[in-house]
Amino acid sequence: MSHYPRTLLPGLTIKSTILPLLPFIPHQLDTFKLNTLTTTKMKTIAISSLLLLGAATAQEIQSKPFNLVIQSANKSLNGEQLSACHSGAAIESLCLAGAGSEFYLNTTQGQQAPIEGLSPSGTLIWKLPYINQNNETAYESEPLSFYSDPSTNVAMPMFQPSYDVQQVMFDEENRMGIYSYLDDTVTPPTGDTPKVLQNWYVCETYYTGYTYHTLNWVMGDAKAKPQNPSCVKVQVERKSV
Repeated sequence: MSHYPRTLLPGLTIKSTILPLLPFIPHQLDTFKLNTLTTTKMKTIAISSLLLLGAATAQEIQSKPFNLVIQSANKSLNGEQLSACHSGAAIESLCLAGAGSEFYLNTTQGQQAPIEGLSPSGTLIWKLPYINQNNETAYESEPLSFYSDPSTNVAMPMFQPSYDVQQVMFDEENRMGIYSYLDDTVTPPTGDTPKVLQNWYVCETYYTGYTYHTLNWVMGDAKAKPQNPSCVKVQVERKSV
């Protein structure tokens, strides 16, 4: 079989197959028609999905830059700014070091909050600087996600190229939280009532052979306690740059 590239959308190239022109017997012709129809439908669905994805992306609204500042009863932590610190290849955790990084919140136009009076959730973004092919500084937007290990209930927020995104929200006092619907402390479990969780802690954490002083999230409801003894309860406040 021979292949040739067919450009359907800018930046998208799909290889199509040209079947050799061979004689068909009846049952082969039926099979060929069925396969051709199925392939055409699959391509149509794929193209439609890409168009919808493009439309959804175009509706994203990015906030102005802001800092994330720790609020805590612990005087050594109170007022500290969070920085994106290198934790791997294009992977950053949220450390208490440096002068603080600038972050952004991507929200979808027209999105409504599940709780009246609060803002909708969005994707927390940090922009990774790099040198492009023109030897100019460019930026790659990295979304926030949670890294968790089965052995602990303390998850590490991280920025990395990923489709696995943990959305966050900010309440009326600019404190960062996460909307949750699940309540499995009852039988049967329910998922009808939205609530805001703010299970933020600063802990000594271990990741890929290194120890960090980072912002973390304790898995569970609002009563959850970290099993890591170094963890200190904090709030995370958004402050405009």
